[in-house]
Amino acid sequence: MKTRALFIILTSVCLLALMANCGQKKQKAATETTAAAEITDLQNLQAEDGDGETNTDALGKPLGVKSGIIEYTYSGDKTGKSTQYFDDYGMKSAVYAEIVQQGEPSKGWSLTIGEDQYMWDPGKPGEGMKAKNPMAAMMTGKSAEEMETLTASMYEQMGMAKSGTEMFQGKACTVYKGDMGKVLIWKGLLMMMEIRMGDVVSRQEVTSIKTNTPVDTKYFKIPDNITFSELPGF
Repeated sequence: MKTRALFIILTSVCLLALMANCGQKKQKAATETTAAAEITDLQNLQAEDGDGETNTDALGKPLGVKSGIIEYTYSGDKTGKSTQYFDDYGMKSAVYAEIVQQGEPSKGWSLTIGEDQYMWDPGKPGEGMKAKNPMAAMMTGKSAEEMETLTASMYEQMGMAKSGTEMFQGKACTVYKGDMGKVLIWKGLLMMMEIRMGDVVSRQEVTSIKTNTPVDTKYFKIPDNITFSELPGF
C-alpha cells in the first residue's frame, strides 16, 4: 500500500531526515513516494528561545520556537512545495505538501499531535494512516544540551558531523555535513537539506519563515471523516 510505504518514511524525519532520504534510494520506494512521504515533522532538537537563553517551556519538546508557519521548496530528484504550521514548540505540527517525483504528482497532509502522527491524501477521502511518533519518548524530559547531544549522535551514525554555523534566511543555523550532503538546522527547524546519492541530488529549503506568530487551530484538528488505520512497528 502506497500510503503505508510513505508513512514509514515520514516517521523517520528530520532527526532521521537523512535516513529517510537514504531509504528513498531503493527504486521501488522511490516510485511509491508521495508528497506526504516528503513531509518532514522537523524534529531535530535545540530548545532555546530567540535570545539564546534556555526556554523551560520548550524543554523536552521538538522545537525551540513556540509557533510558526514555514514554506519550503523541493528541487532535484523531486520538485514541489510544502507548508508547515506548528505550535507548542512543535508538539502540534501540520504539514501540507505538493510533490512531483518521477513525473508523478501527489498531495498530502501530515499531522503530529504529541506522540501521535496522522497522514492522509486529500485525493483519497475517508482513509489515512496513524502511528506513534518514534521521537516522542526519546525527547521526554531532556534538556536542550541532552537533545543537542542526541541530535549530533544520530547524525554521526549517518555520516554527518556538526560543522559550525551558517547564515540562511537570516538565521544562524547549526550545520551538519558529510560526504552525502549538508543539513542546516535552526532551533530544531529544518532550514535546508541537500543530499547526494550517487548522481541524484535532492534539496529542500525554506523560502519563507514566520515564527512566534498565531497559528489557526484548524490545522491541528484530526479529521472526523477519515478512518485511520494503525501502522504497526513504531
